[in-house]
Amino acid sequence: MWLSILVGVVAGFGAILFDESLKLTFRYFITLHTGYAEPVRGADAAATLGFTSPYSPLLIVIPTLGGLVSGLLVFLVAPEAEGHGTDAMIDAFHHRGGYIRKRVPFIKILASAITIGSGGSAGKEGPIAQIGAGFGSILASTLKLRPRERRILVLAGAAGGIGAIFHAPLGAALFAPEVLYRTEEFEYEAILPCVVSSIVAYSIFSQVYGREALFFPGPVDFALPTELLPFALFGAVCAAVGYLYVKLFYGSRDYFFRPLRIPKVFKPAVGGLLLGCVIYLFPQVMDGGYGWIQAAMEGKILWYTMIALALLKILATSCTISSGGSGGVFGPSVFIGAMLGGAFGFLGQQLAPGWVSHPSSFVVVGIGGFFAGVAKVPLSSIIMACEMCASYSLLVPLMLVSAINYIILGRVSLYEKQVLSRVASPAHVREFARGLLQMSRVYEAVQERPVTLIPADMPFAELVKKVTNAPDNYFPVVKPDGSMIGILSINDIREVLFEDSLNHLIRASDVATHQVEKVFLDDTLQTALDKMASLQVDELPVVRRQSPEEIVTMISKREIISYYHAYVTELPASAAETLGKSDNP
Repeated sequence: MWLSILVGVVAGFGAILFDESLKLTFRYFITLHTGYAEPVRGADAAATLGFTSPYSPLLIVIPTLGGLVSGLLVFLVAPEAEGHGTDAMIDAFHHRGGYIRKRVPFIKILASAITIGSGGSAGKEGPIAQIGAGFGSILASTLKLRPRERRILVLAGAAGGIGAIFHAPLGAALFAPEVLYRTEEFEYEAILPCVVSSIVAYSIFSQVYGREALFFPGPVDFALPTELLPFALFGAVCAAVGYLYVKLFYGSRDYFFRPLRIPKVFKPAVGGLLLGCVIYLFPQVMDGGYGWIQAAMEGKILWYTMIALALLKILATSCTISSGGSGGVFGPSVFIGAMLGGAFGFLGQQLAPGWVSHPSSFVVVGIGGFFAGVAKVPLSSIIMACEMCASYSLLVPLMLVSAINYIILGRVSLYEKQVLSRVASPAHVREFARGLLQMSRVYEAVQERPVTLIPADMPFAELVKKVTNAPDNYFPVVKPDGSMIGILSINDIREVLFEDSLNHLIRASDVATHQVEKVFLDDTLQTALDKMASLQVDELPVVRRQSPEEIVTMISKREIISYYHAYVTELPASAAETLGKSDNP
């Protein structure tokens, strides 16, 4: 727990450093050169009703140069800092034992500040997640902790950074353990360390920025049960737009940026150029766009303008991140969801005022409801939306929209490094294998078959002949009454096979290993495997509890492994593929 506190301290100061870096770069790269600034809370409605652009050619040049510098920095120094950092954190957890190179957090801060500060459409969650996670990994490596403990500190670092910078300590503490999986699972061992880290980081961050929420929706409410139907319909709309978002995001990467026959370091510059062409006309979609979200909550943007902004934000984010730029996808998702909610709410009020009485409420619900489906994090999205807006009054519609969006989208996700479940994670493959063997019994893995028994007084020459003609590899050695005194293998015989002078003196009992264990038919497979390991044998005799001297059959490591793989093939494809890589349960 003390390590979680330390990680939270660093994540809190890291969030402050990153947030200040973003403000400075955006001010010096964009605002001072183009005059563009987002509207502030309570701004004049006339400034936000339509598209207002400074139409400065620098809005094309600056993102291009920002993409060039970011690409050179990332691909030449730390390629792991490419794209949205949450996916890199997820990959480190599942496939790298939680290990993140020491240089990655520092490169991520710089590259993301340049990308977003030069007008890139990206969010803060990916960079700050990788920054916090990176320090957790560095701390674990310094203290030579086990991979399991390193993974937990990685999640605690991510939770601390996200909780601080988004003013959502509880939501972030759940987001980090939830975002790892594409189904309804959590890395539950990490929840408490994430809570501790998030509290500490948020406390430090609040000392500088105060405890104000990110957004101020004003009095928001909904009518029960009248407005639940429009909210349910809005959930389906979120799913449709979310599907478009994910497909365009990865489609632009796979079918446009990757096939480009130019060095990877220059591809973010191409993305910056395309982004510049968009924000030249519609600067509202650059950066996080939080000022425009606030304007939408205040009802100062026309509904059809909000639809256009939501779709343009998808395009702008794809140009920024899919090209290799450094940034997160949570911020753009918040913007898209808010604009969709505003468009749906204010249009719905015009068409059916009896059904939609609180249009601004849809903006707040869109913030959490949209991200819940595209990121597969329904619980943390609901709580983060409430915390970011300092209001739990819309908890019920948030739950409804999130659930519908999540169910409709199925396994479609913005985070391609997510795995299906804990069973499918390489981080838990051995844990699952042991759990499976502890639940399975010996009788499930073996079939009763005749066992070649060797009398204890059998002469060596006869023993060699019998063993040579038998299909078995291990042979119980028994007394005349049938009770077992030992076991022998072909290797035991081989040791004295060429001692001709002793052949007539040696009996089976002389060759046998007398330190022998039996397993019962109702023992677990893990018990059988543990006994084999302690005796360094590959087979053991199997008996019934009612008659422990009567050998029923033999069980081998090969049979246990075959049973394990047969079970694995019945799992979903992704889980089977992961678990099937281990031949040693």
